[in-house]
Amino acid sequence: MPGTEPAEAEKPVFSARNLSIFARNGQKRIRIVSDVSFDIAHGEFFALVGESGSGKTMIARAIMRLLPRHMLEVEGELSFQGRPLADLPEAEMRKLRGGAISMIFQEPMTSLDPLMPIGRQIEETLEIHSDLGRKARLDRIKELLSEVRFAEPAKTAMLYPHELSGGMRQRAMIAMALANNPTLLIADEPTTALDVTIQREVMEIIYRLKEKHRLSVLFISHDLSLVHQYAETVGVLYGGVLMESGPEEKVIGRSAHPYTAALLNCVPRRRIGDERRSGIAGAVPSPLEWPPGCRFKDRCEYAGTDCAAGSIPIEERDGDWTIRCLRPLT
Repeated sequence: MPGTEPAEAEKPVFSARNLSIFARNGQKRIRIVSDVSFDIAHGEFFALVGESGSGKTMIARAIMRLLPRHMLEVEGELSFQGRPLADLPEAEMRKLRGGAISMIFQEPMTSLDPLMPIGRQIEETLEIHSDLGRKARLDRIKELLSEVRFAEPAKTAMLYPHELSGGMRQRAMIAMALANNPTLLIADEPTTALDVTIQREVMEIIYRLKEKHRLSVLFISHDLSLVHQYAETVGVLYGGVLMESGPEEKVIGRSAHPYTAALLNCVPRRRIGDERRSGIAGAVPSPLEWPPGCRFKDRCEYAGTDCAAGSIPIEERDGDWTIRCLRPLT
């Protein structure tokens, strides 16, 4: 923007530095996320991808401070627009949740109140985070529902969650998340339970609104086909460790880490002739059984004995592409 100082323009909207998350088991602490670092710039679509059990949702909940502190402990730095989130009083954090930082959850039926019309649920969010009067709130509700492609927003506002399809409920959740013009939108597996056609519709809505309002988006998914279409930057998480991160055209287009390549081979559309590529044998290990060295080594066809010896260093390429691997593919 004209008049913006370069140093100011370079500041990320969100930053994680050496983020670790521990679960408490009696007197023991079990590490479930290890030293994860990434930035999200203004207007950037950042995708965090990996199999179930990799720690993606834990990171999202740590950002929103939705983790019970008596059960889970967060170390490292999380900052939003330069403000450390860990140091914010709970009253300040409540102002950010649903305001400047909003979240779309995986299953809207667990997040929407079944006893309250959709419009009233959106209005509650506006009451908490804005000073709009009653008429202005109703106008805003219709505007939001129209933005997420409801043909009759006034009628939709009167419906209860059970009267909407799965895709419609997810669109209503998007409307609610955008009610107070957030700066950062966290979307945690928002298309998992939807069919392919509705998935595309939801993703196109999120991306269009991101472009229109210059939203920063943290998109959490295991579906690399969606990530490839919409993400600008990608972080690949496995066993609570960031294995590879950087621009989409490098991480997905060139895939230096064997785990990233293995995930791509699982995409249904990725075939050799008429044959599907093989999947990944085994499963993500439990945090109680993290192996020494590279956590992917037991499932990696390129692993050697040195992959089990100590921590794996991060290799930086081109200034914006990082790989945590002793035997990168490219």
